[in-house]
Amino acid sequence: MMAANVLNYLFYVLVTRTVGVEAYGTFASLVAVVLVLSAPALIPQMVVAKLATAAVDDADALAGLVAAVDRVTVAVSLAAGLAIVVAAVPIAAFLHVADPLLVVLSGIALVGAMALPFLRGVLQGTSRFGAFALSNVAENLGKASFAPALGLLAGVRGALGGMAIGYALTAAFTFWTVQTHRRPRRVAISLAGVPTTTAAVALAVFALNVLLLYDVILAKRYLDPYTAGLYGAAALAGRALYAAIVFVPTVLLPQAATRAARHERTRGLFVQAFGTAALIAVAAVAFFGTFPAFVMTVFASRKFAGGAPLLLPYVVAVGMLSLANVTATYNIARSRLRFVIPLSLVALGEIVAVVVRHRSATDLLQTIVIGHTLALLACATSLGASARARGRSLELATSPAAPPT
Repeated sequence: MMAANVLNYLFYVLVTRTVGVEAYGTFASLVAVVLVLSAPALIPQMVVAKLATAAVDDADALAGLVAAVDRVTVAVSLAAGLAIVVAAVPIAAFLHVADPLLVVLSGIALVGAMALPFLRGVLQGTSRFGAFALSNVAENLGKASFAPALGLLAGVRGALGGMAIGYALTAAFTFWTVQTHRRPRRVAISLAGVPTTTAAVALAVFALNVLLLYDVILAKRYLDPYTAGLYGAAALAGRALYAAIVFVPTVLLPQAATRAARHERTRGLFVQAFGTAALIAVAAVAFFGTFPAFVMTVFASRKFAGGAPLLLPYVVAVGMLSLANVTATYNIARSRLRFVIPLSLVALGEIVAVVVRHRSATDLLQTIVIGHTLALLACATSLGASARARGRSLELATSPAAPPT
């Protein structure tokens, strides 16, 4: 998974070196559209993983689950991609993208991006972690190979087309790896009741992922093309901090959930996890704030050094969101979900504030620093919540906001 994360950032870094600053602003905004729209698929991944774990000892039941997943995957991914293709012209107008074909290519990429989490849920739930990890590595290796190579030949069109090819090949590979669980004889299974049992967790996952990604889209909408390109590069560097911290909630959740199930104390785990994440965030803020031009050059190129003033406030905002993710994960592990509504309201309010106040990149950054800080406070509202009213315990042991790739 570390290799997958490195390849993911290599994908962005290489593209920044094959297109100009303004072109990268367009590319980053359309990639963000794909990631935001595919983020809800992380919820079915959790659900499928849980159901596959329960059915792993019954080949016929597992085959029935896989058949249901196949149907849902095809329907949802094709519908999502088609919706983007149909709406290509208005989306291009909203983002000030002169070429609607770029949006069409993003819609094609979305098909693969939506399909992968569903299929990976089967691999995760059946403990096929080798294939699971290889799918993640293949996705980012494909994007890091095809996008910059085609970007050299055809600019942003080539970069987006290369990304779409990377998603498509990985989806085909992942579909093939699940083939061993498909059977002529299978037990029919219904997924109709699943959404109602995971709605609160789904809302939390979606809110955190939207907060991580939406601003690049609105930056392309409201800022001039050159500034939007610099902003996209600063966002790339800032999200590296999020990726560096995400191992903390990944480890925290199963540990806290297991101890909670045994009626053992978990507060010490949270303090350790939160403290570790805070130390990483503070170190990153200090380093990025001291050497902003160097960081921008490493993550993008010298062409993007002008975005150095944007880096410090952006990494502060991402640090706050990373701590919010740790706190949300702990609350989910303890089935304390009172924070979900406040977090969702904060996410909505932050987006509205950006829409209202967007005269400059500084205005936008001030808003997300405040909003991400409020997101952390919203997640903290469930700390210490009484366990008497939390109802049926959630058993989905996965991080609520793993960084989309």
